[in-house]
Amino acid sequence: MAVVILAIPAIAILGSCSDRDDAETTDGASNPPAPTSPVSFHDVAARAGIDKVTSCGNVEKRFILETAGSGVAVADYDADGDLDVYVATAQTTDAWLAGERPRANALFRNEGDGTFVDVAEQAGVALRGWFAGSYFVDYDNDGDRDLFVTAWGPNYLLRNEGDGTFIDVSTSSGLGASSYWSNSAAFGDLDGDGDLDLYVANYCYYDLVDPPFGGNRINWKGVEVLMGPQGLNGEPDQLFRNNGDGTFTDVSREAGIDDYTDPLFGFGVVMSDLDADGDLDVYVANDSVGNYLWRNDGGLHFAEIGSFAGVAANEDSRDQAGMGTDAADFDGDGLIDLVVTNFSHDFNTLYRNRGNMIFTDATFESNFSDSYDKLVWGVKFFDFDNDGRLDLFAANGHVYPEVDRQPQLKTSFKQRNSLYWNEGGGRFANVSASAGSGLTIVESTRGVAAADIDGDGDLDLLLTNMEAPLNLLLNDGGNRRSWISVRLIGIESNRDAVGAKLTLEAAGLRQIREINPYGSFLSQSDYRAHFGLGDAETVDRLTIDWPSGASETLEAIAAREIVTITEGRGITATTAPRASWTAP
Repeated sequence: MAVVILAIPAIAILGSCSDRDDAETTDGASNPPAPTSPVSFHDVAARAGIDKVTSCGNVEKRFILETAGSGVAVADYDADGDLDVYVATAQTTDAWLAGERPRANALFRNEGDGTFVDVAEQAGVALRGWFAGSYFVDYDNDGDRDLFVTAWGPNYLLRNEGDGTFIDVSTSSGLGASSYWSNSAAFGDLDGDGDLDLYVANYCYYDLVDPPFGGNRINWKGVEVLMGPQGLNGEPDQLFRNNGDGTFTDVSREAGIDDYTDPLFGFGVVMSDLDADGDLDVYVANDSVGNYLWRNDGGLHFAEIGSFAGVAANEDSRDQAGMGTDAADFDGDGLIDLVVTNFSHDFNTLYRNRGNMIFTDATFESNFSDSYDKLVWGVKFFDFDNDGRLDLFAANGHVYPEVDRQPQLKTSFKQRNSLYWNEGGGRFANVSASAGSGLTIVESTRGVAAADIDGDGDLDLLLTNMEAPLNLLLNDGGNRRSWISVRLIGIESNRDAVGAKLTLEAAGLRQIREINPYGSFLSQSDYRAHFGLGDAETVDRLTIDWPSGASETLEAIAAREIVTITEGRGITATTAPRASWTAP
């Protein structure tokens, strides 16, 4: 691809940011003390054997390609009842340019006793390249989890053979032909035919051997830093239709996902039924330009309505630098809201769904405006204390190592992550300082996945870091409150019922969940829908709206179990929780 030389502003940055005055930052000085976190998290990755160090370029970070990092995926790939972990990695730039590929992706098999073993070589998934996103997905509806991995260069699809091994079907499936820089991806049944289609967010053309503009550096707030993405050639996102026979077809143009004339810089993507019309819409976090909201109009055709809906920019109508994104009903009104993480010296943005595909920027009214000095990537809604309200985790870390030598910028390359407790009433409190040793870790974090890794009834976190091992943050105490976890098996719907809407009622509280393991950044979370129930020991009513259009309601379900519900057959299995791997 030829690089088109554009005029570069005197001050260019990796991501544009709001020009609110620095004095508008909210450090909590004028607010009452934040509540103490109801639970704590601690890191057990090293003891558990999840010792993978992920790389993305050289530590000096002279090129934009070296900044995004890689992600993590969680699922039971071997059907033994435990959640396993897949981790992607890139290479150092020095190794890449020397033609070496020393780092391989890892598949950590959960042994069920608090330990993991890397079986990637035996399983055939120890890929060596410049990889980004990690996703377990049952693309062929055969009941086991396959793997999709995004990359700078061809993406990979690996089919699970059901015997602990995978085979590469990238070329035969039609997903391995791309030469783009692909970041996040999401699967969902976009056309209602019972199998999972695929949206891939692509970024820009980049060549490490001959980088755009010779790898020139630019000035950001008085500091010489890497260049991009302004002036670089964006690459188009892609929508692939699942043909139901193991192959995919790129239908981007026919579907209206036709940003070929003005491609943007895609980072994060999430699918959700944002207008409650029964099909999945697609939201994309773009870097330095407006975000996309692709409304699903049926028949596998989409209309881009980001600006109309109020989610392309912030409340000041300024484009931001979208990194990660997620979708969930955080305020309990039955409508799915959105969150987008952004570059430093700007704010993350929380969009409240007002209905009829109209959103308002609720960042400040929700007390979510303390991220100004952070650069934020992965983000996930999850109920960490099982009180029935969705909390938030945000992964922080800069892209410019040079900021460590510039104290006036009030930021750093490695940063503590952020945990927000949902107080109710549509407001959050940052409880990171009281959430245990897991929130004192200082790294440059990228990917986030939420799942009940140890099977004890509360949600844990897996994090990827730049040039450092992963963190496995176990939740200490979330299961003191009641809960239920729901696994769905589709029959007419796709096998994992991705896109199903669950409405739970218990003790006067009504909660909405979607089967939505995607979102965050380059990562995939638990397929099960997890509900905190507070003090309730029985679910009064659970209604499932399946992707096929069918609906069923179950009543009087016992709490504190993992419940499997098969489409049209009700509860077909229950699993009791396990004892936590470690004491609080």
